Amino acid sequence: MRRIKTILTVFALTLALTAQAQAPIGRKGVENPEKWMSAAFGKGAIPPFSFTLDGVPSATFIKSWEYTKSKQQAPQPGSVCWQYSWRDRRSGLKVTATVTGYTDFGAVEWVLYFENTGSGNTGQIANVKSADFTLKDKGATGYMMRRCKGSDAEVDDFAVVEEPLGEGQSVSLEAIRGRSSDYVSLPFFNITAQGAGCGAVVSIGWTGDWKADFIGEKGQCRVGIGLKNADFYLKKGEKVRAPMVSVLFWQGSHTMAGHNLFRRFVLAHHSRKVDGKPWTPLLGGLDWGDPAPCNEYTCLTDELARAIVRRYKQFDMVPDVFWLDAGWYETADGAHFKGDFSWPETGTWVADRERFPDGFVNMSNLMHSYGAGLMVWFEPERVRPGSKFVTEHPEYMLTIDESEYLFNLSDPAAVDYLCKYIGDFIEVNGIDHYRQDFNTSELADYWEKNDEPRRRGITEMKYIEGLYRYWDYLETRFPRLQIDNCASGGRRLDLETTSRATPLWRTDYHYGESLGYQCHTYGLNMFLPLSCTGIYETDFYRSRSSYSSAMVLNFNMLSSGQDAAQMRRVVEEYRALQPYFLKDYYPLSGFGDITGKNIWVAYQLHDPATGNGYVVAFRRDDCPKTSYAVDLQALSPNGTYLVTDCNTGESKELYGGDMMNGYVIKLDTAPESILIKYEKQ
Repeated sequence: MRRIKTILTVFALTLALTAQAQAPIGRKGVENPEKWMSAAFGKGAIPPFSFTLDGVPSATFIKSWEYTKSKQQAPQPGSVCWQYSWRDRRSGLKVTATVTGYTDFGAVEWVLYFENTGSGNTGQIANVKSADFTLKDKGATGYMMRRCKGSDAEVDDFAVVEEPLGEGQSVSLEAIRGRSSDYVSLPFFNITAQGAGCGAVVSIGWTGDWKADFIGEKGQCRVGIGLKNADFYLKKGEKVRAPMVSVLFWQGSHTMAGHNLFRRFVLAHHSRKVDGKPWTPLLGGLDWGDPAPCNEYTCLTDELARAIVRRYKQFDMVPDVFWLDAGWYETADGAHFKGDFSWPETGTWVADRERFPDGFVNMSNLMHSYGAGLMVWFEPERVRPGSKFVTEHPEYMLTIDESEYLFNLSDPAAVDYLCKYIGDFIEVNGIDHYRQDFNTSELADYWEKNDEPRRRGITEMKYIEGLYRYWDYLETRFPRLQIDNCASGGRRLDLETTSRATPLWRTDYHYGESLGYQCHTYGLNMFLPLSCTGIYETDFYRSRSSYSSAMVLNFNMLSSGQDAAQMRRVVEEYRALQPYFLKDYYPLSGFGDITGKNIWVAYQLHDPATGNGYVVAFRRDDCPKTSYAVDLQALSPNGTYLVTDCNTGESKELYGGDMMNGYVIKLDTAPESILIKYEKQ
């Protein structure tokens, strides 16, 4: 009995030490990131991460490990980078935090690595939290977290969620099924210190299963973020990484201060750029629904594709990029499409030579002659039985029951093969941009089944690293190539993917359904300035429901019922509005449920450099009110603005103060939309 009591006492003491060891962090000193980083990760400090080793919390021993630090090359202008390492001399286990600070944003982020430098296996590593710290802000009366729901192809995808984190309140979230933004939550969390006029946006860079806990305590908020499933040892020479964690500190009394700073941060440091610009293309779909027995995937040919491209040219509305979606490849047995083939038969990445006898070179050359690029759909991870990848390289497959396979990105040899195969295909076919879809909903099952005993989480960690290495290879080999990240529509949105790719199909919710599209734009823009969906109609209400930083023209270009003049009107209006999606964003209809058919919904896009902007508003189908009062944000109260109704072209001058206090929008019919442009005089 005494031995059991002793064990319990030691365990309780260990937990107490762990809780006491969590030093609070805040924005103080973050203007000098190197100083902040040295304090948080310096020698003798308990760093803002944690794990257990053979059941013992890292806070109880990590200060006794061998400590080193070294300055690294800054990854981008406006940043500094240091590497901090702790090594157990006895076992050889080494933990490294690569920490980057951003001098221009007051943000710090880090990636945690575990490496076995010893001669045998390490002890058991578990409860890995890349972030384990306490936010403490002077004057805070409590904390509140604002986040957005993930994607589940529903009308409320990306809906804004507000959750209190006062003393004794907590929120626990985790990714499900192996995709980082599938259903539950986007991995971006704005934590406001109530009464203190400040807060922090905490975000996760991990395209797999993460776990996050937020616990309100007296005057502070404890944050724990890490791997959802991790209980493993490392073999000799083995190295793995954990999720990236980013903390952006902000100040300001407006509820959107932190969100807009984070949007700017994403554009500056976590978006793929070519010629210094993020990717905001206007795209044109090549095939979006043929008559039966064909569908949107199966009957497109090289000749038909080029006819559609020429029609865009004839209508004087050539997009930046043409989009070739799924179904262009041979079937698993090498047969050609006959109109009844299902697009999910992936794994044979060979162009169907009956429909594309020369591959994509002819259509690509035509697009290039018009100043446009070609983007092609791939889904390399999901592999069907009998396909080329399975039959030629079964050693690169993960499986559960052999009804479907997963290309094993946790195997470096498999990643090397995929890099060269897809890279060569892109080069030979004149492809400019790469679209990657991923429709395996139970990815985590593949990982867990293929983990060795006592090595839970190893397959996932190596798989996610392999995914990043594959994307990085493509972007290095093709410096002007951009990646579209789909994953059943918006289910892999996190800080690592936004750094490499743009979600050009942000949800698989009903194509063209206006109410849902309005909701998705309203929520997703809280954190991510770059996204896209399709446009199918040319009237004000339905076309504006699809507007975002990028847009796909899904007009049926070969139908006699299309009005080219109306299509051009939409494109011209959109081109004028488009740059403002990269500016500051203000939702004007609050953060409650906005999915109803009987309400108005409005948002504002504002350029703080010029003082100009737009208001986009919708009166929905069943809304009885012909007018709607909104309080515009960020205007100069004494400034004069030229305000233009883009529906009618009528303009008038108004004072900013009047527009900030109950500016009334009117629409006599429903459903209808109004677009209002304001220019500071």
